[in-house]
Order: sequence, then structure tokens, then C-alpha cells
Amino acid sequence: MTNDSLTYEALKNQIVELEKQNEILRLHSSMEKKEEREYYYNSILNNIGDPVFVKDDQSRLLIVNDAFTEIFNLHRDEIIGKTLAEEVSPEEQESFLKIDKQVLEDGIENINEEALTIRGGETRTISTRKTRFIDADGKKYLVGVIHDITERKKSENSLKESEKQLKELNTTKDKLFSIIAHDLRSPFNSIIGFSELLTLNSADLEPEEKEKFCSIINVAAKNTLILLDNLLNWAKSQTGQLRFNPEKVLFSAVILEIITLKKSLTKAKNITLDYSLSDEIEVYADVNMLKTVLRNLISNAIKFTELGGNIRVLATLKDQHVEITISDNGIGMNEEKCKELFKIASNTTTIGTANENGSGLGLVLCKEFVEKNRGTIWVESKEGKGSDFKFTLPLGNTA
Repeated sequence: MTNDSLTYEALKNQIVELEKQNEILRLHSSMEKKEEREYYYNSILNNIGDPVFVKDDQSRLLIVNDAFTEIFNLHRDEIIGKTLAEEVSPEEQESFLKIDKQVLEDGIENINEEALTIRGGETRTISTRKTRFIDADGKKYLVGVIHDITERKKSENSLKESEKQLKELNTTKDKLFSIIAHDLRSPFNSIIGFSELLTLNSADLEPEEKEKFCSIINVAAKNTLILLDNLLNWAKSQTGQLRFNPEKVLFSAVILEIITLKKSLTKAKNITLDYSLSDEIEVYADVNMLKTVLRNLISNAIKFTELGGNIRVLATLKDQHVEITISDNGIGMNEEKCKELFKIASNTTTIGTANENGSGLGLVLCKEFVEKNRGTIWVESKEGKGSDFKFTLPLGNTA
């Protein structure tokens, strides 16, 4: 081999070595530029404040800012290259993947409010804006911005709840004024009218007529007293002044007392009112509230039972509670009326079978008192077939 050949070979080796070094420098420069670009992009994204993300056409995350990692409570290494489907509930996963696919396909921007359950179980309410981006090579990307609206939603819900409570208070106020203006005047007019007849015409009236007028006055006075009791209890309940003192109570003692009080009302309509005394049952309840519930339900049954009808009271043991039924064979109600029966906003008075008036407040009060005693109340009824008003109370031995 000549010296020229050696020189050429050495030069060629040097050129190859230089090319390798240049490639290394070029790659290093490229990496530096890439790192610079990423730093530049991240700085911009982090300054946005809201969580920002970029996904590929398979909904895999490519770029996220710090706010995104914070809202998900995940490190960037746990996020990049994943869809985060495993970090949310199946329902949330299905929802956001469906939206991703739709935006990538049709290119129409989507803004959606949804619940986000982050690691640890906390649920946030977010508004996510997603758009499609297509690069020079035709590759599709999904760009999204998340806005955490949890506190705003809480404020909106709080405002709605306040509006609802204000509406209920106004409805209650209007209802009470209606009762005072109308339902209290009517029985007093009866009492005053028939008492004047007795006073002015006592000498001319037959004994049977006097007894009839006295009976009407007595019934009107008792109904008025029930109404006044209901008004007083309702007012105390709404203002937090009603005391709640639950204790073990023998149900038979309470119901027999109420039945005795209702004798004059049942006698006036020739209605039988029975309680089948079986095993002694103890309930755990506030006695005064229980008496109020029973008085109102029995008065209601008497009101809507025809002359000569019958009403039965039954107490039955059901697992860890007692089910009490006030059953009548009166005029009954349709399904629509049953649904509105315990709501003060929609509850209206209905004339009884002997033209008895009412306020509609008694059943609303029953519901509140039963629920206060950890029970439930409902009605089963058919028009022309009578009604069964039922409510539950805890057993005396489980309190």
C-alpha cells in the first residue's frame, strides 16, 4: 500500500469520525431545542391557570400542565400516555371517552359540565372544553381546557335551596292566613249561630231540637279545638319551639284515650270506631306528637265516612317497627289526590260527607310528626272503597 493510499484512508476515517461527531452534536442540539420547546410550552400552559391537556387520536394524554396534575392528584409520569380511564368511575369514563371520539371525528367543539371523582374519592364539578387540532401531516389531536366550577355550583345550589325554602315559607304563611281567615271563622259562626238560637228560642224548642243544636255546637267546638291545636303545633314546629321527648309508650293506652275523645263525633254520624286489642305493643315515640297524629287521622276518617260507616284501628308488629293503620269504608280518593295529600303547597281542604270543613293542615302535621319520630306515613285508597292511612313507629325495645 502506498503512502497516498494510507493518507486517503486516514482522511476518510477522520471524515467518518467528524460526521459521527456532527451527528452527535446535531442530535444534542435537537434535544436541547426540544427541551427548550417543551419548557417554553409548559411555561405557557402553566401560566393559563386552568388544567390543560393534549390527547392523541386514541385519547391518550401527550401534554398536560401542572394544574392538570393537581386536579387529578397524580404525578405527570402517571398521566402521560394514558387515558386516565382507570382513575375515574365507569360512568365518567364512558362519558368523556364518548365525547373525545365525537370531537375527533366531526371536529365540532364540545363544552360539557360533568362530575369528576378524583383519587381519594372527592367529587368535583368541572366544565371541559374540547377542540380538535390537525397538524401538517394530517394527524388529529384533542386539545382540552378544564374549568373547576365546584364552588360556583355549590353557590348556585345554595341559592336554589334558599329560594325553595323562601317559597315554602311563603306558602306556609299563606296557608296559615287562609286557615285563620276562613277555617276558624266557619266553626265559630256555627257555634255562635246555634247558641243564639238556643238562647233566643229556648222556650219554644222541643227537647230533641235542643239536643240537636247542643250536639252541633259541641262538635263544632271540638273541631275548632283540633284546628287550634294543629295551628299551635305547626307554628311551634316551624319555629323550632316544639319539644321532642320520645319514650316507651303502651300504644293501647294512647289509642283508647283518643277513641274516648272522639265518641261525640262518631255518635253524631252513627259511626263505629274500634281498636282490636291484641298483644300489648310498646312504641318509642313522643306521646303528644303520637296523640296529635292519631287525633287527626281519626278525625279525617270520621269526616269522610258516610253515616253508619265504620272505622278500625290496627297495630301490627313488622320487623323492628310497628305499623299502625286507620282504616275506613268512606268515600276514598283517586291516585292523584293521594300523591298530593301530605304537601302543604298543594293540599286543599275537601268537604266531608256531612259538609264538615277542614284546613288540610292536619295531614301535613301528621307527616312531620311521624317523620320526627323516625317513621313513615302513607295512604292506600280507592274512590268509593275507603282509605287506609298507615304509619310506622320504632318498637319500644329498640330505641
